[in-house]
Amino acid sequence: MAQDIIMLVGSVVFFVLFAFLIFIFVAAVLSIFRKERFKEFKPFISILIPCYNEEKNIGKCLDNIFKLNYPKQKVEIIVVDDGSTDNTADILKEYKKKYSNISVIMGEHNGKSESLNLGVKHAKHDLIISLDADTFVHPDSIKKLVRPFYDKNVGATNGSCIPHNSNSLVGIFQNVEYHYNNLIRKSFSTLFRNGIWFFGAFACYRKSVLKKIGYFKKDTMTEDMDIALEIYSAGYRIVNVHDALGYTIVPHTFSLLYKQRMRWWAGVLQALSKNRVLFTKKSNPSILFLFINQYWWSAYALISFPIIMYQVYYWLPATGIETAAYLFRWFTLIGPFYVIYKIPVWGISLYNIFGVSSGIISVFLITWAIYLFKDRLNLKNILAIFLYFPYTIVLNGIIVASLIKLVFMKKSYFIA
Repeated sequence: MAQDIIMLVGSVVFFVLFAFLIFIFVAAVLSIFRKERFKEFKPFISILIPCYNEEKNIGKCLDNIFKLNYPKQKVEIIVVDDGSTDNTADILKEYKKKYSNISVIMGEHNGKSESLNLGVKHAKHDLIISLDADTFVHPDSIKKLVRPFYDKNVGATNGSCIPHNSNSLVGIFQNVEYHYNNLIRKSFSTLFRNGIWFFGAFACYRKSVLKKIGYFKKDTMTEDMDIALEIYSAGYRIVNVHDALGYTIVPHTFSLLYKQRMRWWAGVLQALSKNRVLFTKKSNPSILFLFINQYWWSAYALISFPIIMYQVYYWLPATGIETAAYLFRWFTLIGPFYVIYKIPVWGISLYNIFGVSSGIISVFLITWAIYLFKDRLNLKNILAIFLYFPYTIVLNGIIVASLIKLVFMKKSYFIA
């Protein structure tokens, strides 16, 4: 009886997951047939770099900026040091002596939002590119990122972030994850003319719009997602420029990943709750998807654990070799194809149909994303795809921890 109930609940959960992935797949395919071309546009820009204890990266970040394929006379560089306690300030002094177009603002460690606001208010130009100190951009990315602002209805743009360091075990998985997310972001922005999942590591804002909405706020842990929703609420478009590439340093250990994703998930839920007035059928499909995605995966993370644990335990063989083979099939890409192979013996169930189909669709989308962003299907990426299911379990565990943190945490904002 318990097994029948678990199978029924699992079938419903996997059906919703299947429908969710089918929607993403259809959106990705349809976006191929809708092109949005932007006119050549090279306005004056202010590049804003907020940083805190970035002695290892700030010099590389600035060196990277000076190699950009953009008119040097049209670029102003502003670095806001948020009260660093390492050698960041000394490094910035040397760069300021060397280059006349660098301004350095010293903050008091009030968090990234305050650093961004200091820089925005100091900026001379209306287009402000926000760049994290641990992010390095392709030489042509800046000119691509600013082109959409030829349209006065565009309030912000966002590039595609790709892991700069993907050789660690956790980095290998993040590499394909970032590609996959970038495919979704590109597809929705192109198809529905409005972006989702706004990443402040490499973004561009219209200063006049930021001023209009009251600049960056400190009441969420993800100021970038919050500001994107406020820009949309003010009537402006958010555009994802998928071929404007930024290479960012990602967590290289699971403990660092845990800390980062806890903040991300909880922060986005905060931003959505704060801007929940946008969750209406009149909103852009990209905005609706953002709400549905975050709440669906929050629910899925909670429900999936007992279902998976019960199913694994229920069918677990008794002997060592069979147990190892069983677990290997369960938690690798072998699983979906093994289920297909065993259809003559096991028959077909809704649980298997939706579960297997979801796995295959995910693999197809990830592979597509790898090629779209000029990566290769090398051994590392194949390994990440093959073992991607256990990685999603880790992420779901972090989601559950984030939900618990939201209930008990004492502060609503983030300071590094």
